[in-house]
Amino acid sequence: MAMQRDPVREWREQYARCCLRVDFEPLNAAPLCASVKPFPGELRILRTTLSPGVVFRDVDLCRDGDDSFGFLISQSREVEATHQRREVRLGPGDATMMQACAPGGIGSRKSFGFLEVMIPPAEWDARNARPDAALMRRFPRNSDAMRLLHGYLRSLERTGFGASVNARAIVYRHLIDLAVLAATTDCRIGESSASAVGAARLSAALDYIAARFEEPGLNIAAVARSQGISPRYLQRLLEATGRSFTARVSELRLQRAFTLLTETRDGKRRITDIALQAGFSDISHFNRIFRSRFGDAPKGVRANHQTVC
Repeated sequence: MAMQRDPVREWREQYARCCLRVDFEPLNAAPLCASVKPFPGELRILRTTLSPGVVFRDVDLCRDGDDSFGFLISQSREVEATHQRREVRLGPGDATMMQACAPGGIGSRKSFGFLEVMIPPAEWDARNARPDAALMRRFPRNSDAMRLLHGYLRSLERTGFGASVNARAIVYRHLIDLAVLAATTDCRIGESSASAVGAARLSAALDYIAARFEEPGLNIAAVARSQGISPRYLQRLLEATGRSFTARVSELRLQRAFTLLTETRDGKRRITDIALQAGFSDISHFNRIFRSRFGDAPKGVRANHQTVC
């Protein structure tokens, strides 16, 4: 008589314990659902999704010599972490921290997910930070540092981590800086000169601009206000990229106008209406910079595209 397969046991023994160095205990008889997605490069960052249960490190697994600190960010409701005889409940976006050399686990009675950033002790030493004081504390998602970390992670997942080793090293340093700030700073960070804070604030501002560039009244003061920073601070961040606020918004609007002009379904729309939809309020200015950017007037670009099609 053939033995019935046990997917949970197979996943635990063939992958979880030997590759991830964790174990998993299901809390009900639901089919196993497990997804573990590592971030690219040398970064020790994992995005994990599991069916109801607890993912944990036991005494045997803790003998592997790993003494890194795991900064865990909940991606679900009603997630509970247990470590060093302490418990903490996390809502979506909240975080806590455990150390890999001591038993502990994180789980839920419902399907759940979390993102984990592993931080070696040497990284804490380099920042003169005390990780022990941060163990098993709840870091709320609405703190300034956590908002910056969330925004920076979203931007990285959307735009990528950089192709070069140097670019990934900078990203790695920024992520650790932000995680350490979230674990050790309760107050508002403000307009910090720290590279990681500047990168995260710039990323959040660029996301805001990309979502609202079609609004004719968009200006740097409005963007800065949305991020809780001064226009002067934001201007410095933007200038460091080599492109001013005005140039960045103009390029986004020009690209949008170009797309609308070359879409066949918009072939009969007035060019003025397209310019207004893209965010331009001065049609003469639009015609002038459009020609400078694309080498032809809007009317010519549309006519050439329709001829080719």
